[in-house]
Amino acid sequence: MGNSGYAISMILSFLLLAADGQRNDIQTEEVVSAEEVVLEELDYGVFPLSCDVSDLPPMKNEMYVPWDGKIYFRQYSDEDVESGSLWADFGFVSDREKKLMCINPDGSIEQAGTDEGFGPMFIVEGRIYSQGFSAENEYQVYSCALDGSGRIEYRTSQVLDVKNGRVICGTDSRGLSCIDTRTGQEQFFVNTYARYLGADDELIFFYGYQVNEETGTDELTLYSSDYAGNVSMLRMFTREEYMELLGDAYVYQDAMTIEDFKIADDMLYFSAGSSNGTAHMYSGGPIYSMERDGSEARVEAVSYEPYFYLYDDGENRVIYYGGHNNEDYGETVDGKSMRRITLQGEAPSNVLPWPSYAAYDEPCIQGAADAVLFYPDKSGICYVLLSPEESRALSVDTHVDGNWMQSIHDIEYAEGRLFFSVTDLTYNSRKSIGWRDYYDRGRNICYCKDLRSGEIRPLYEY
Repeated sequence: MGNSGYAISMILSFLLLAADGQRNDIQTEEVVSAEEVVLEELDYGVFPLSCDVSDLPPMKNEMYVPWDGKIYFRQYSDEDVESGSLWADFGFVSDREKKLMCINPDGSIEQAGTDEGFGPMFIVEGRIYSQGFSAENEYQVYSCALDGSGRIEYRTSQVLDVKNGRVICGTDSRGLSCIDTRTGQEQFFVNTYARYLGADDELIFFYGYQVNEETGTDELTLYSSDYAGNVSMLRMFTREEYMELLGDAYVYQDAMTIEDFKIADDMLYFSAGSSNGTAHMYSGGPIYSMERDGSEARVEAVSYEPYFYLYDDGENRVIYYGGHNNEDYGETVDGKSMRRITLQGEAPSNVLPWPSYAAYDEPCIQGAADAVLFYPDKSGICYVLLSPEESRALSVDTHVDGNWMQSIHDIEYAEGRLFFSVTDLTYNSRKSIGWRDYYDRGRNICYCKDLRSGEIRPLYEY
């Protein structure tokens, strides 16, 4: 149950005005209506901004999964999740039986069955694909019916994505595989280290490391594979190339990684850099463009941050990224840190994303005002999924006197409903390790917001 809310909320806290509500005990029977919430005009530091979330584009769902007009989710208990963790990154610990719940189109909730899985799950061809613990207490992918029956186990460890009627699975060390949901057959196409990046209906993209014959060192290498298992090496990225671009001020300690990856028509765009120091922080790196077959690779920009936003309206295509002193790349768009590269057509005059400290394809928790922002597509529009006023009405206050008191996580929407969880946190100095803060987990409440009416109600708590 990974949670990046702490880093995101701390870094982005300057974007919104601080909420003035005081934290109170959350009443789980409370229902908040849209008519009871008065929206305020706050400076989000991004534009254009939309509070109309009644017709959002689909997102990738892993916790609350739509199927046949219904929404399926697991109902966890206190025994299923770690009681404490560094940075409040609480993991799943139990293979206990859990309830599989179903939200019907009319909003009623019923139990669909039980299973022993945890974490991400997908539904394809009427079956759930997820992961649980094997007999050797290792992660193992399985599929089952919507009520948890008819379990079939596979050889890989975790589900990653669904494309072209296939479930993409794998781990870093065990490689990648695909399960054909029509036949149930699992096919491995990589048996060594491979980090999944993305896929479309034709190709799967991933990176690994390959020996550079000239230097004898392992170098970052980008690959693709079709769904028949034919793997192609697209390009190797050497540390010499990295140092030439970033200069002697950057110390190359850790192997390069690809942190952000986007597919747009026949083009690939991705950031490739190195993370260094005891905090393992991203040290900067180039943003590349490349044809899908690996040809025509070029450096479009050099960025301090691992993430970038790709704007594409069909005629104009622009990359927005974290600023860099090298003026050979891009132009400043806000007079400070954000820059942009126009790849095609003209750059829009009314688009300014948030600073690129957080991934744009994931909802962002704004710490100062406890709002949730999201870029669901390449249109340049940032949506307010949860406003500061709505958080205050639920007595959500993530930071009190500079201390992290709650986290907002597991944010997804489906079938006109937004889902999110709020967990109470207690700082534990005894278990903290230097600058790595440890938190004990308190009460967790899972909420559901009707995106049309604005009504928010709790689903369950533990």
